[in-house]
Amino acid sequence: MNGSLVYSDTSVISTDGLQSLNHHTSAIYFWNQNATVSATVVLNGIYQVVIPASPANGAYMYHCIPGDYTTFQVSTASCTLSVYAIG
Repeated sequence: MNGSLVYSDTSVISTDGLQSLNHHTSAIYFWNQNATVSATVVLNGIYQVVIPASPANGAYMYHCIPGDYTTFQVSTASCTLSVYAIG
């Protein structure tokens, strides 16, 4: 996907609450840093997506969620996500 980076954070957790991207997106990417627990993320206050746990071998795997999103919230405790969005 083409576009400019509009948001980036390497450490988002559930207690951070609602995160505003302050921009519309064409896609948002999540990497769940937890090796055993999948994370649920709520996009635009409506859509729930599950970001699988990362393999124990330490491979970095970002999951692309195409679409126009302006907010997201990690709703699973004990998960740290790295996030970036393009728009």
